[in-house]
Amino acid sequence: LAQTIIISTGASARWLGLESEQKLMGRGVSACATCDGSFFRDKEVVVVGGGDSAMEEATFLTRFASKVTIVHRREGFRASKVMYERAVSHPNIAIKTFRQVKSWLSDENGLTGAVLEDPRDGSEEEIACTGAFIAIGHKPMTGFLEGEVEMDDSGYIMHTEHTMTSVAGVFAAGDVVDKRYRQAVTAAGMGCQAAMDAEKWLENQH
Repeated sequence: LAQTIIISTGASARWLGLESEQKLMGRGVSACATCDGSFFRDKEVVVVGGGDSAMEEATFLTRFASKVTIVHRREGFRASKVMYERAVSHPNIAIKTFRQVKSWLSDENGLTGAVLEDPRDGSEEEIACTGAFIAIGHKPMTGFLEGEVEMDDSGYIMHTEHTMTSVAGVFAAGDVVDKRYRQAVTAAGMGCQAAMDAEKWLENQH
């Protein structure tokens, strides 16, 4: 039993669910360009996704990679116009629409490429890459809190007053709340805020 709780269970990246994906995590497949992008200096990489995060990751990766290919299963993009145009206008970014990753290719050193499938007719092509970044969103680890605290439609906890949730004495910090920054340093900062809020709340109960 506790008088106050800080929820900081984080969020997990959404993966494609391909058979070899888990085996290649850390060996070419990643969900964080800012974490792993520097490992792919002068290499060819792919980014899977069609939203703002995919465009942002692709643009960021041009600092390191020689070529970035955005792979998207549809023709239209969910990304905002400014983010899309920033990516599509970059000379080192190529875009492949109507393509989805069917399988990853690898050797003993890690990722070597991907088999892409056209969802319209099932035709396939191979693309070479040593890095792949999955940017199809994150899922907050809040399933166990359903019906307990107020959350948005995606399952992220909502703050009501500073870092407090809809339940008095229950606070939330980090990626369970944060859809924008998702960085260790901002999560740690919010954790400190939640601890200070929890301390003040406890003081006010007596």
